Amino acid sequence: MLDQTAADTIAFPLPMLLEESCRVIALVREDLAHPKCQFIWKTSTFGRAFSLAALSHECLILDQLNIGCHLDFPTMTMGLLSRHHLETWLTGMYLLEGGSEALELFLGESHRASTTLHKKIQELQDQGQALDIPNPPCVDNTWEPKRWNFEFVANALEQLSEETGRIKGVLETYHRVYRALSGLHGGHPTHRVLDSYIDTTHGFAHILRESQAPPLHRELLQWSIMLTSTHALLALGDVGLPTATFAEVIQSLTPTDRT
Repeated sequence: MLDQTAADTIAFPLPMLLEESCRVIALVREDLAHPKCQFIWKTSTFGRAFSLAALSHECLILDQLNIGCHLDFPTMTMGLLSRHHLETWLTGMYLLEGGSEALELFLGESHRASTTLHKKIQELQDQGQALDIPNPPCVDNTWEPKRWNFEFVANALEQLSEETGRIKGVLETYHRVYRALSGLHGGHPTHRVLDSYIDTTHGFAHILRESQAPPLHRELLQWSIMLTSTHALLALGDVGLPTATFAEVIQSLTPTDRT
């Protein structure tokens, strides 16, 4: 999905994408300041509040993708930003759609990770190592420790989407986009990533200062705009705010055969 051919055929012109991105960011931030997005802080509102926080974080990353397009960031850097955006979207959508089960998994992972970090640093300090590192306190909550996994989240969202019909193609997004961003476009230092720095055209291996990976700025930005708009459409619509603009953005940027 994320290759040069796709970028040439489905990505819209950069000025249009930047304009739409700024429009979505501005509208989301305006809506998040609305009284309808203010909740009494209690367990029953945790999931919705954290989902809206994820939406706000998506806008921050989207803004960074805009900057990356303006400054022509390396494809690998754009891929890292886009991958983090997708992780945030999966998290926010699962918290929105998954109810108490999603919240327990989300907060349970926080408890597990905090406890594990505290334990490992304490073990090092007991051995006379890492004495200059302050051991952070464990997260003070009563949630059962759980392990968060994005593939599990994608599968859970796919199942929920079959029941509600509110979202589509979550598993396809995970396998075709998330895995590509992880293995091919900078998420991990894989063979494909490092090979893009090696030029063997003259029979010798010349190590280049920059990756020769094809630019995917427009496609990555377009995809992130659509994901943010989808999250906003559902999350802000659920609290009673108008969502027509987000629907228009999704429709206008949905890839079609433009050859």
